[in-house]
Amino acid sequence: MWDFTRRQKLAGCVLLLALGAGGIILLARRTISPPVIVYPHPVSANVSDVGNRGRSPGSDGDSNPAREIIDKPEEESEDLVVHVCGAVKNPGVYTLPKDARVADAVDLAGGLEDSAVEEAVNMAMRLRDSMQINIPRVSSSPVPATGEAHVAAGTSRSGKTNINTATASQLRELPGIGPTLAERILEFRTAGGRFEQPEDLMKISGIGEKKYADLKNLITVY
Repeated sequence: MWDFTRRQKLAGCVLLLALGAGGIILLARRTISPPVIVYPHPVSANVSDVGNRGRSPGSDGDSNPAREIIDKPEEESEDLVVHVCGAVKNPGVYTLPKDARVADAVDLAGGLEDSAVEEAVNMAMRLRDSMQINIPRVSSSPVPATGEAHVAAGTSRSGKTNINTATASQLRELPGIGPTLAERILEFRTAGGRFEQPEDLMKISGIGEKKYADLKNLITVY
């Protein structure tokens, strides 16, 4: 019924092929889902990391546990160690709290002996670490047969003042020695022991050569 020429048949085949290819492409677009694009999360900058970039090890920004241990100050001890000797019942080395007084150290050493000259020591003085507390004794010199009265502690039979055992009131009887200097002499004896020679009195702050010249014929040590 249909009488097609060869050219028409060829054109029809080309048309059919084109329609078939178009259908295949359209079907493929409908069945294949579009690719999912994954966007990377933004990276938040660490302020401390940014600030520390470029710093060499050991700089202020680095945390060095060993350095922190070295730089940490050593805690101060709360105790004092003192040596109590002289006219006490139990001489020795004792440990006391840092706010202790001489009286506390003497009590810890068993208290004073009967021969102790308590007035020669400042019992209210604050203790210092490594301090020596030397409690003097009453002179044991025998009383002369002439019946002369017993010489009070702190004075010699010549009438001179023994600066190693004299009380604060006896020291104040010396010319130029007031309450302040008498207290310094007691503190020197309490902390350092005894005067080895009369000239050692010039170790006391406030007693120079001139004042010592006024005192040297009035004092003695033994």
